Amino acid sequence: MDAQSSTCLSDLVPALRWTRPQQVAEVLADPRLPGGWWGSVAIGRALSVTGADWICDRLARLAVALWGHMPIVELLPALQTHSPDPNLPDWPEPARSAAGGFGGWSRLRRLTPADLQAPSGPAAPEVVMAAAFREFFKRLPVEGGGTATLAPPAPAAQPSAPPVPALAAPVPADTLPETQPAKAPEEPPVITPDPAKITSEYPMVALVETLLRDWSPLEKAIAAERLFAAEPISLRALAYRLGVDREVLSHAQRSAEERVLMWMRSPDSAPLTGHLFGLSEWLGAAATQEQLISMDPSHPVLVPSLNTPLWRVLVALMPDRRLQDGWLVVGDLGSLQEKTRQLLAAHPDETDVVELLGKIGIRSHSAKAWLEALPKEPGTRPGAGAHEAKHSTTSTGSLPALPRRTPGANGRAARGGHPVPQVGNQVDPQTALAALQALSGQPYPRGPHTPPPPPPVPSPASDPRRWQRIEITAEHLRGAPVPVPEAYAAQLGMRPGTLLSVTGPGDNAVVLVWRDQPVFDSLQPVLMRIGARPGDAVYITINGYRLDAQLASAVGG
Repeated sequence: MDAQSSTCLSDLVPALRWTRPQQVAEVLADPRLPGGWWGSVAIGRALSVTGADWICDRLARLAVALWGHMPIVELLPALQTHSPDPNLPDWPEPARSAAGGFGGWSRLRRLTPADLQAPSGPAAPEVVMAAAFREFFKRLPVEGGGTATLAPPAPAAQPSAPPVPALAAPVPADTLPETQPAKAPEEPPVITPDPAKITSEYPMVALVETLLRDWSPLEKAIAAERLFAAEPISLRALAYRLGVDREVLSHAQRSAEERVLMWMRSPDSAPLTGHLFGLSEWLGAAATQEQLISMDPSHPVLVPSLNTPLWRVLVALMPDRRLQDGWLVVGDLGSLQEKTRQLLAAHPDETDVVELLGKIGIRSHSAKAWLEALPKEPGTRPGAGAHEAKHSTTSTGSLPALPRRTPGANGRAARGGHPVPQVGNQVDPQTALAALQALSGQPYPRGPHTPPPPPPVPSPASDPRRWQRIEITAEHLRGAPVPVPEAYAAQLGMRPGTLLSVTGPGDNAVVLVWRDQPVFDSLQPVLMRIGARPGDAVYITINGYRLDAQLASAVGG
């Protein structure tokens, strides 16, 4: 991590973002730091004030008290690729003995704080957790230079995949090229690799090639033309081009989506998921397309099987970001711009605008370009003419972008005024309009004969038939599949062998797959967002392409 990084503690420990501030404030409070510092103060500065031991001890207390269901590597994802000395020589003796009793580092990091609560254990869970966190934090640079480490960490062993080079160091803000995302961007550079040297020169590209190696020709066509394409084409057009039945191609798309989902959850994808974590940490809430491409030498390299540069594949695999008007943004571009305007208006006398933007996740190396591209008026894009601002109906600046539902849907709200075609049978225009309204949360222009939008979904108490009750377990909170009754899946129009991709709270992609029985691939992001705990009951419903969830306690269930 660069010494000038604006990464804060909540960027490194995602659980801090979805935990109520009042639940952690007492434990993390320090009079030398501002209130809520874990979400605004750069980690280097925080470490220089409190020290690594203090932060690790406080995080360990929170982990045992609030996050007992989460594995250590999910609490601190950076530990996923950390490989310390197996003997753990820097650990205090009680913690070292406890780690050995649990099978060593490789097994310990996958355990939860609840798993560490052994009555006769040699060390308390807090002691073991603090030692595990210290493995990472002691190596971070503190403000003013220097670190708490004696030697650089050993690289993580990845026998099943070629080693992945580290991310390039972030470029200082004052050396970034000035960007004008609102204008038509120039075609980004593309590098065609030598097939014989891909593994040695571009291991990340080789890793994606390994994923696609055993795919059928139809699945590869789906990946190249839809899942990872800059301009996904419709199933109908692709079926015509390939000379196959559209239903056959639809099955191939479901199979390809399942392959990607399963691979991303497997150990084989660890180098790529670690790379994505590093990208997300450095990019922040918004960064330019050019910044993403220049972050690593392999990003502009073509993936031979897809004829697509690697950076587009990475964008498609990011669950929380979309490419909009030349910006890679968490959530919606217009919403983040409006939040920026409100923040600047609320602090007109603020001299350090870069630090101010850091409160909403804009990194210091992106702040200058973000401010220059900020429209002066809500709902318009910089550089857009009056006629375009008045008549455009497909601009991401005038209408909210569609949440992603499948890999490859990032940044594709509409094409030529029509929504991107979906998998399965085509729907009539009125149904499509209702789906767009449900997805965006805002009304779209309607014709004179268009019926009014459907009423909101009734609550579980008023219409229990539309809601499915699920008893939450610790495994569900760790990301395990969640089964639902066949009758409920059939009510959604599913049948054995089908897949349904919907958007949950926070624009998280949720996949319902019917293999032996219908199951949600994972509801973890949804459950975390609503604050579910083991033993809670949760009601879920799907309306169009939108999934909603409510705690039973909130509706009197």
